[in-house]
Amino acid sequence: MPGHGQKSAAKKSSMRRREQTDGTGDKAYEEAPVRYCSRDQCFNHRNLKECGRCRCAYYCSVECQRSSWQKHKPECDHNSQGILPDGEPLIRRNLRNWSVRFDASLLNACICGLRLKSEWERLDEGGIVVFLEPRRHTNQGSRWRILNVGAFLTPAIMNMLTLLGDDYLEQYRDHVFPHHELERKRLQKSSGGMADYAKVILIARNGGPEALEGEEEIEVRFKPVNVWRRLAAVHPLAQYDGDWCQDLKDQVNNDHPMKHGGSALLVPTVQ
Repeated sequence: MPGHGQKSAAKKSSMRRREQTDGTGDKAYEEAPVRYCSRDQCFNHRNLKECGRCRCAYYCSVECQRSSWQKHKPECDHNSQGILPDGEPLIRRNLRNWSVRFDASLLNACICGLRLKSEWERLDEGGIVVFLEPRRHTNQGSRWRILNVGAFLTPAIMNMLTLLGDDYLEQYRDHVFPHHELERKRLQKSSGGMADYAKVILIARNGGPEALEGEEEIEVRFKPVNVWRRLAAVHPLAQYDGDWCQDLKDQVNNDHPMKHGGSALLVPTVQ
């Protein structure tokens, strides 16, 4: 039945387009990467494969993975502790995929929310916190909506973690944040002071009308975002100065993530 086959192929093609960017028609945006290889200063975005142990880092080749292992090992050890013997919980996998898809959007939020163009030192003072809840979506990287987002000083972030429970407070105070500071110093040294990591904490509550049945009530994920001084310096801050929080919500809720475009960040021009 040729007609049936043609209809099925067209349906699959339409689904692929919708899962990528909802068909914006903006070719430069469509073809831009959502992330790069995790090895320092490797900007290859093709054929990326995740670390099979922690599923948090992505590499373009075995060589990049091997050369990055000593740097990645502490993070890998920490993240792999949360993987259960019978597989990764759905709530954790969805949050991990979301953090990859909206990597450039979170980078933009860090530059704008922390005002890094003029106040680079604010990387020492705090970070971005994003509150999310589940939503149904064809793209596995878009199965969260933003409830709220803001820039906070580190003491305020610690207070939020305290409200989530002593386990979260101890984990971040004694392990996550100290390791983050070590990685910041390493990156600052290797880049000659031209790059640093920003703090992003994702707090996903399994609630709302589209809550995930049988999953944990809450999932928290720490995402260090790599920021380069030269990108912050040329960033058109005024374009997002009105309400960067709403810009991030719109990108997420409309499933139009920003893309990495070399020396700039790309937003879609929807036709």
